[in-house]
Amino acid sequence: MELKRRAERWAKTVATPRLMELGRRATRWAETVATVWAAHWLLITGSCLIFASELLKWVYFPFSRHPYGLQLPLLQNAGAIPHLSLFSYGVIGGAVLMVGLVLGSRSGRFLAMAAAILLALWVMLPCQIAFQQPALLGRLTAEDQDLPSVRGFAKTYLPANYATTEPYSAHFDFDTFRGRFAAACYFLALGWYCFGAGSVFIAIYSLRRLPGERTLATLAVSGVPVAVLLIFLTPPLVGTYHFNIARVAQANGNKDKAIAQYRKAIWWDRGRAQDISIYATIGDLERLSDSGTDSPEKHISKAEELKGMHEYDSALFELGRAATGGGKPATAARRESARIHVSFGNALYQEGGIGAAVIHWEQAIVDGPIPQEQVSFLVARGNFDLGRYQAALDAVQRVLRTSGDTPIRANAYSVAADCYMKLGQVVDARKYYNLSLAEELKVTNVNFWAMRGVTGD
Repeated sequence: MELKRRAERWAKTVATPRLMELGRRATRWAETVATVWAAHWLLITGSCLIFASELLKWVYFPFSRHPYGLQLPLLQNAGAIPHLSLFSYGVIGGAVLMVGLVLGSRSGRFLAMAAAILLALWVMLPCQIAFQQPALLGRLTAEDQDLPSVRGFAKTYLPANYATTEPYSAHFDFDTFRGRFAAACYFLALGWYCFGAGSVFIAIYSLRRLPGERTLATLAVSGVPVAVLLIFLTPPLVGTYHFNIARVAQANGNKDKAIAQYRKAIWWDRGRAQDISIYATIGDLERLSDSGTDSPEKHISKAEELKGMHEYDSALFELGRAATGGGKPATAARRESARIHVSFGNALYQEGGIGAAVIHWEQAIVDGPIPQEQVSFLVARGNFDLGRYQAALDAVQRVLRTSGDTPIRANAYSVAADCYMKLGQVVDARKYYNLSLAEELKVTNVNFWAMRGVTGD
């Protein structure tokens, strides 16, 4: 009413019929908007948060580009380059909300069911990362753990570039159920939180609009996400139960029981099925029990022992034998083989064996799955040192297409600029030096590598 009185006083001051009519219309519009907002602010706010989350980052990748809600697949791992996915969290969430809003005009139960589905999608993502997509969780944690080594490589072997200081990596505990869930939540970004807040607002609004007793409706709305949560959590919980029994049996010296329980834990829990240490433990137990049969686990156990002794060639040979057996041990063996190729390449590069280092880094990309964009940066620098400038440029382009880390992108631009300078393409070289400077200026004011290239020193 205060707004109306102010509008009338303003209209009398101006004293023109047309302006007075415009003032009355503005007053009616303002009152209508205020009435709608007061009645539906939860629905409006929740809907805005849901649709805004589609354009925000849902999962934080330390090295790779971060997928948005429209790019994060619902049933498969995110690719190296995020792209629009028809069955993504953002697309499905927006479609569910639209259907709920349309059908909600007929009955509030439809909007309540839409809110329940939205909440189920919200709780699904961390559970899916932690327990259903161990490859994705492994990639996230590998990027977090390996990123300092990639930047350390740049600062040790490349021209001086005093970029941002390297933060300490987070420590993740995968032996416990709670630890894996906490690791998955660690990488959740703003889009996921906005989606959850919007879903809660819409659920509260829909329950308040339902007539009569709301207890049953509240239980129904909350029951859907709880059911989804139980579906995702039950297999890893059973796997954890068998894993704990196996550890107790191993401590008591009951080797056969420990091996059987470890295998059950692998069968139930996808995360443990990709844990190389479990296969190595099974192999150790089989060797101690004097089992005469050959198994992939024995080769993995031997490979882990050789890796600890820095005998990388022999460790790769043993992992290759384990991979020929197929099944879950083979997948874990190939993943471990890729990691050893990277470590072996780094050791060779440090000793001056650049050609051999590049071969092992490229083999790591083939063996995968690992954060390939990290290894591509190492390949780029190795090829530059060998005078293979076009191959180095190709590797740099792979880094730039997939990497979201500012210091690494700045260094990649500088490597490309050095290659163009060696090829005599001065214009392209200066362009990439300037791109390196522009990238580094996002976080720091010092980039001596690119500044030297631009000035020609």
